[in-house]
Amino acid sequence: MKLFYSPFHTFIHKVLVTIHEAGLWDDVTFVPTYPFKNREGEDQGDAYSIAALNPLNKVPTLALDSGQVVYGSQAVVECIDSMSKSGKHLYPPAGPTRWDAITRLALADTMFETTVMLVMEGWNPEENQRIEFFEWIWPKIIRGCDSLEAACKQGFDGFDIGQASMLHAISYMDFRVNFYDAKDPLYPDFDCFDGRPNLKAWWEESIQRPSVTSHYNRDFEGDDSAAFLQKNVQEVLAAQGAIK
Repeated sequence: MKLFYSPFHTFIHKVLVTIHEAGLWDDVTFVPTYPFKNREGEDQGDAYSIAALNPLNKVPTLALDSGQVVYGSQAVVECIDSMSKSGKHLYPPAGPTRWDAITRLALADTMFETTVMLVMEGWNPEENQRIEFFEWIWPKIIRGCDSLEAACKQGFDGFDIGQASMLHAISYMDFRVNFYDAKDPLYPDFDCFDGRPNLKAWWEESIQRPSVTSHYNRDFEGDDSAAFLQKNVQEVLAAQGAIK
């Protein structure tokens, strides 16, 4: 199967964590994808588009060997977990423990998405940035961090999909502060661990997992060209019978 994804490993990808935890790392072709990236200052147009597979032209997008395509990160991780070869699953059986895990998945995913929204707003010239937008978003993120602190204080029974998403969201917050030049007008140096010792302790332990160290802060090694991406797109279409 093929995973079309953003190859920036300066934050933790919950999809990559799930693939590793499921024992499927060697069964996946990782296809670097830049749906809206200009490479080396040159506009590549549709060269990195995966719209033929995903009408949203977004990552992550998973293509199974059958040609079936799954997109939307929550759908992708559930699909991967269902195929686990490791003997363990990140999704607990139906019941309170499962609902807790997938609720944290939803919370952390939304925290990640709102952080992305802050990044995109920060791309605008400072005089065009909407301060009311930042004022609307930040209370959600802060309350979310407080909720994760409470969850970590209570503790977890093993590693689950909610924690994979927590790793994703928290690492992206740090990535945002350290990678982007534009500074947030309200919290330019936001530290989600400040005043949240249980969240920090959980983080320091969790980032030692092999499923995290497999990619986190490690440069991507492989072909990230547009030609490689389009070759893989065509292979998926061929598997679907869309081309001969």
